[in-house]
Amino acid sequence: MRTRCIVSMGLAAALCGAPALAQSPAPVITLGFKADVQADGVPTNIQPDAALSPPLQAMVRKRVAEWRYRMGTWQGKPVAATVSQQITAEAVPVNAGGFALRIRSVAYPSVRADSADAAEKKPRMVAPVYPAALAQRGVQGVLVYAYAVDAAGKAVDVELVHPQQPDRDFKLLDVASRDAIAKSRMPPTKVGGEPVPCRVLTPITFSTEREPPKGPDLSTYRAGHPELCPLPPELLTDVAGTML
Repeated sequence: MRTRCIVSMGLAAALCGAPALAQSPAPVITLGFKADVQADGVPTNIQPDAALSPPLQAMVRKRVAEWRYRMGTWQGKPVAATVSQQITAEAVPVNAGGFALRIRSVAYPSVRADSADAAEKKPRMVAPVYPAALAQRGVQGVLVYAYAVDAAGKAVDVELVHPQQPDRDFKLLDVASRDAIAKSRMPPTKVGGEPVPCRVLTPITFSTEREPPKGPDLSTYRAGHPELCPLPPELLTDVAGTML
């Protein structure tokens, strides 16, 4: 596979002198990395996936070092955090000959609940049971909960943040959601390597559609509740369409 060649041999060695590649759809590769992001949004200690070739690792380190992030806040102050993300890029021909990598997107990788890595992700939520009668009628929606996590990893003091006045259908979705939250186990949120008594804000979506409904804008709620756990860092640099 060409994608495997690109990753294992390095960009120049794998792409240059491959005329068939120019006539085929641009191959897409994934470049994973971890980085420590300081409170000012500057990434440091950038660690590309060890499976990448040394040239690709060097490219990822150099490019990521130029990016800037918006950091989550705890008690009104931005906090440092560690990110584990994936760069999706495509190989495109260049005028001078050969190929270069153009970034499509950068995202946090999704992890299946039954995968080997799932136990390391936060939070570990049990999927709620969609009430069959509501699913058949196409009732869908997003419910948002705030709760603390005790020493055993259980959610306590669970509060329905949205909707504030649920109708009959949403009350059934609320029951299903609370049951799932009660069965979930989550590690504590850490700031600076130490657990903090923050409250988790979690949306739960019920939908039978390919494109589920969007959740509510909770920025105003967040602004008035500094006890909420920090959001993960958000990439501010516009990288889509740029070259790696």
